[in-house]
Amino acid sequence: MREEAVQFGNLRSLVGIVTSAAPGHKDKPGVVLLNPGIVHRVGPGRIYVKIARALAAQGFTVLRFDFSGIGDSSVRLDNRRFEESSVDEAKAAMSFLQTTRDINHFILLGGCSGAVASLETARADGRAVAGILINFPSRVDDEEQTSKRKDRHYYWNFALLSLTSWRKLLTGQSDYRKIARALSQGFKRRFVERKSASGGDQRFQALLRELADRVQLTFICSKGDALLGDLREAGGGEFKRLCAQGRMACDVIPRSDHTFSSLYDQERLVDAIVKRANAAALKQEQQARSRIVASSPVEELFEQRQPIS
Repeated sequence: MREEAVQFGNLRSLVGIVTSAAPGHKDKPGVVLLNPGIVHRVGPGRIYVKIARALAAQGFTVLRFDFSGIGDSSVRLDNRRFEESSVDEAKAAMSFLQTTRDINHFILLGGCSGAVASLETARADGRAVAGILINFPSRVDDEEQTSKRKDRHYYWNFALLSLTSWRKLLTGQSDYRKIARALSQGFKRRFVERKSASGGDQRFQALLRELADRVQLTFICSKGDALLGDLREAGGGEFKRLCAQGRMACDVIPRSDHTFSSLYDQERLVDAIVKRANAAALKQEQQARSRIVASSPVEELFEQRQPIS
């Protein structure tokens, strides 16, 4: 495994690690890993290191780097919002690999806020051919709303099926008001408000439609994470339809938490990512061949040739 520390960007202020592709592979897209939240480029539980090395073994050149102000990258000297600067820095990472490794197409990969940056970068830059988005936060609320949503997810998906939870309920050890509020909100979300879509949800669905034909999107979700329910609700029928048509994918990893903290969960996550990255590379290769055939003068002459009478 060959890995190299690099600096790039206009001021060479961004720091990352390039994991080079194993020998014997070529023409695969490059992969750029984007920080999950404020966790630096190794990822939670060093999962980004494992992902990079597993992908390199499959022939991908991988760059995992720190956004400005995280890990070893310097703080930005301007006042740009993170939502803007993260996209600029992801584009700078692609440009670095394009210049130094002669790679022209890319797979963007990130967890949580890194998934958001991946999606926005894919929207802004045509060099991105695929995005692998881990536990994508399709809704951003304040801390109180986020806490309520997590409570609702826990009680509806886990507590109702747990003997321990029922024992606490029957022995007076539970917060009855909190439980009632969570179950009530869950009932309303599932059966009463299900057909209504907020402005944010509508924008998200429009973005999915916009990218579906150009970028291969895969959402990888933890079964035990409330973000999975948010994704399905925010995406609505549009998300379900695009997945059913094979224009995007959603992989759910059972019995896993938000950060895939156990070694078993990490193995399953890495396997899912490698599978989707290889599928994206194969599709990119097939599309490139189709373009070559379509532009070939020999093929054009063959198509235009008239039968001899």
